Amino acid sequence: MLINDNPKKLLEKLEIAKKQLKNAKTREEILALSNYIYDLDESIAAIDPTHTPTDKLSFLNDKNNEVLDKKFNVHMDKLMRNFLENKDFHRDFFERIYRKTDHEKRIKEDDDIEITTLSEEDYYNIFFEFMKQIGLEKCFDKFVKTKRIYTTVNSIEENTLGSTMFNPITKDSDILVDDLDYDVFSMFTLAHEFGHVYDLNRFDGSINNWNTFFYQSFNSEVVSKTFERLFVDFLLKNNIQVPEAKTLLHDMLDANYEFAKASYIITLIPDVYLLDDSYLGLSPTKVYKLVERYFSKNDRVRKFINKCSNLDVKDTFQYSYGDVVSMILKDRIKDDEYNLDSLKEFFEFRNKPFETEMLDKLKVTPDRYVKLYKKDIELLKKQSN
Repeated sequence: MLINDNPKKLLEKLEIAKKQLKNAKTREEILALSNYIYDLDESIAAIDPTHTPTDKLSFLNDKNNEVLDKKFNVHMDKLMRNFLENKDFHRDFFERIYRKTDHEKRIKEDDDIEITTLSEEDYYNIFFEFMKQIGLEKCFDKFVKTKRIYTTVNSIEENTLGSTMFNPITKDSDILVDDLDYDVFSMFTLAHEFGHVYDLNRFDGSINNWNTFFYQSFNSEVVSKTFERLFVDFLLKNNIQVPEAKTLLHDMLDANYEFAKASYIITLIPDVYLLDDSYLGLSPTKVYKLVERYFSKNDRVRKFINKCSNLDVKDTFQYSYGDVVSMILKDRIKDDEYNLDSLKEFFEFRNKPFETEMLDKLKVTPDRYVKLYKKDIELLKKQSN
C-alpha cells in the first residue's frame, strides 16, 4: 500500500519527542521540539478522528511555556527588524513584478476538466519517474517502503493541502497529504512536501540555526515551490494528464501574481503598524485607507484586500520569494539536466535572514522573473489552443 492511514508509528514518535523535550537543555531545543510535537499531534488528529490533540504547548510546564513565548518573540522580532531594514528594497522589487504582470492577459481556467483517478500502480509509476528525473527515486521509495506518506480523514487547516513533520533532533521526516486521491493534484502536493524533505535534510544540524531557518527566514518555501514547478514541467514535457497540468500551471501563475501584489501592499503600510504587529488587527477598510494613494481605481486594490485572508509578513513573503526564486531555480536545474546540485548556491544562504546578496548571486531580478512568468503564460496559451 502506497499511502498510510494508520497513525500508530506517528503516535510512537510523539511519545519519543515528548521524552526528548523533557531532556532538552536549551531554550532553542525546547522551541524546536515543541514545534515538532505540535505539528505531529495535529497531524495525528487529522489522520485519526478519535485522537484528541494536546492543547498547544500544554505539554510544557508554565515556566517552559514562558521561556518558549519569549524565545519565539525574539525570533519574530528579528524577522520584523530584518524586514523593515530591507523594506524599501522589498517595495521596489515587488512593485516592479506586480506592475509588469498586472496587465498580462489571463487565461480562463477550464472548469470542466475531468480529473482522472489513477490506479495506485500508475500513481506510483508517474511520481517515481518524476523523482527519478531529479535523482530522488530512492528517497521516494524509502518513504513508500517505510510507510511515511500519510493521508487524512479530517482536513488539516484551511488552505493547507499537506505538511511535513520533521524532528530537528533525529532528522526524521514524515509527509501528510490532505485527503489524498490518486490524481496529479495530490501528486503536486506530494512534490511540494518532498521539496520540504529535501530542504530540511540539508540544514547544518545546529538547533540555533534550525530555529533561524524555521522562523526568521523568507527562504523556507523556495525548494518546495521549485519542486512544484519541476513537477508541472515534467507533466507537460511528457504529455501526462495535460488538462490537469494546465490547471496546476494556471493556479501557480494566479498565486504568483497575488502574492506579489500582497507583498507590495504590505510594504506600503507605515512602520508604526508593523513594529508592534498591530497591522494584523486592522480591518480591510483601514488597510485600504493606508495604501489607497499608491493605486488607481483600476488596480482593484480594495476588492483584493477584502478577499485576502492573510497579510502576515512572514507567511506572505515566504511564499512571494518562494515563487520568485523558484522560477529562476527551476530553469537553472533544467539547464543543468535536472541536477539538484544547482541548488548549492541557494543553500549557502538558506539559514540566513533576508539578504539581497542571495538574489544577486542567483541572478534573481524582477525583469528575469517577469520574462519567465510571461513565458509560462505563452505556454499556457499554446496548451489551450
